[in-house]
Amino acid sequence: MKISQLQPGHKILEHRDSGEIIHYEVVSVAPVGKMFEVTFRTVSGLTTALYPANGFITAAA
Repeated sequence: MKISQLQPGHKILEHRDSGEIIHYEVVSVAPVGKMFEVTFRTVSGLTTALYPANGFITAAA
């Protein structure tokens, strides 16, 4: 899914080399110039990342 198509509520799983699986839920997506600021919720709290608008991420609606 393109970063620009992410919407609040989409789920993302990160599989780490250690076997740990981190669950992320998209809280908000906001354009910032040619980038998108995506805020995620995890069990550890909220985190924010910047991605290029034409970037891709594996997400489930």
